[in-house]
Amino acid sequence: MLTAKARLPLREIILIGIWPSPIKKLIYRVLGYTIGKGVKLGFGAVICGKSVEIGDHASVGFATAIRGVNIRIGAHVQIGAMTFIDSPHIEIGDGTKINEQVYVGGLQFPDSRFTVGRNCLIMQMSYINPCRSITIGDDSGVGVDCLLIGHSSWQSKFEGYPVAFAPIVIGDSVALAWRVTVLPGTRIGDGATIGANSLVKETIPPRCLAVGFPARVVAKSPYFPRVVNEDEKVQYLNEIVQEMLGYLRDSGISCREEGDLIEVTVVKRRWGFRTEKAWRMRVAADGLPEDSREPVDLLLCLHQIPDQLRSEMVRRKQMWIDLEKKERSDFGNDLGEEVAQYLKRYGVRLFRMP
Repeated sequence: MLTAKARLPLREIILIGIWPSPIKKLIYRVLGYTIGKGVKLGFGAVICGKSVEIGDHASVGFATAIRGVNIRIGAHVQIGAMTFIDSPHIEIGDGTKINEQVYVGGLQFPDSRFTVGRNCLIMQMSYINPCRSITIGDDSGVGVDCLLIGHSSWQSKFEGYPVAFAPIVIGDSVALAWRVTVLPGTRIGDGATIGANSLVKETIPPRCLAVGFPARVVAKSPYFPRVVNEDEKVQYLNEIVQEMLGYLRDSGISCREEGDLIEVTVVKRRWGFRTEKAWRMRVAADGLPEDSREPVDLLLCLHQIPDQLRSEMVRRKQMWIDLEKKERSDFGNDLGEEVAQYLKRYGVRLFRMP
């Protein structure tokens, strides 16, 4: 065949994939790839493209292959083991995570495009076919074992059977639960939630709950999502912080509370030596503290943090988390990264701000 290509890039896996990450990055830079700092490429992982850009601190797991013409992988992207991504145009936004054993590929056209926004999550065993294009907006999630299929063609068009090649557009802050199937030509509005085992076709409006086969809207504003008042937000934050402290204590980490100030101490023993490291976190649930210059390692704030304070904290090597805007400082520390990870349990994924 004139257009046949290998099912897997076995040649690249054998010649390049077996090398350790530092050597592999050196080879790719010689090939003209743009590789950021702190990038990690697992054993057997390969990236094959004409124009390739990989952002700072991105990681690609064991035996994962990414193949395309134009490939852009943003900063802090994580791609799990044994995942295969094959599309002419691939763009994965900053902070997005693609879990293990995700398959992106199948029937293609020259303009086939797989675009994922910032801070998204695609869970394991999902199958995605960007035949024309699949666009997933910022802060959206695709659950386990989902199917996003950009074409429908098996039986002959000359015998009257339907054949479809159409893009799929998924908006910002969309949640697809487990085993959701999305058909060609589907558009899902911002903030929509699709229930488990649903079949989605055509258009789903923003900020609603749709379930069924095919999916139908069963709840929408003001009942879904529910309006949360300020007192409830304060209560939620305090409950999450207390739950998180319990989790840390159960992990052998000391946590001492004094009002809205929390000190977290980790003690490690190795080779007979004892080391101790402490961090201080301020939880601002009812507004910013009067003295925001007090030295803390992390400011966790329910409401918007002014730009001036953000800049001052970064200059002082202090991390901040703004829950109202779902943003965080690009600079981090061990305690702040732990808090940011814990907040994901409650659907709060934070955008890194330079």
